[in-house]
Amino acid sequence: MIDLTSYTLGETDQLIEVDSKDDLRQLILTMAQQAQHRILIFSHDLDKSLFDTEDLYEAIKNLAIKNHRTHIQILVHDPKPMVTAGHRLHTLTQRISSHMSIKVTAIEHHDVYENFMIFDDDAYIIRKNPTRFNGEGNFYAPLKNRQYSEQFLEMWEHGVVDNSLRRLSL
Repeated sequence: MIDLTSYTLGETDQLIEVDSKDDLRQLILTMAQQAQHRILIFSHDLDKSLFDTEDLYEAIKNLAIKNHRTHIQILVHDPKPMVTAGHRLHTLTQRISSHMSIKVTAIEHHDVYENFMIFDDDAYIIRKNPTRFNGEGNFYAPLKNRQYSEQFLEMWEHGVVDNSLRRLSL
């Protein structure tokens, strides 16, 4: 398992390459636990093995309720696996909708193949192939963070709220 104890979000500028599910999950969790104001996630289907863990749920919940300025945005190509199999982050989004939201990418962005995550204004993680668990990240890479943030926000603007993601009130 990768040791990230000496890495600090917004300070440690070192490319980290991972090639296993456990290491990628640990990288995501460590950055999420250190985030102070935002997390942007672009994932094809919000892979349960990476994103549906109790530790990540707690890290994102703690960030979401930290203060009124925090926000977590999740953008997916396909919400069906998340909705049909149940997903902690989907449930959390329904509970804390003022700080979290999920959208589905517009058809014109379905050709975006890589998955990526943005943490605050400095850190990022990218998976160039969403069917594999290898990727890279950096705790302090503001230029790359900005590039991915701009791409994410462009896709977010055109994204749609899928009815299957809405909270059902009875």
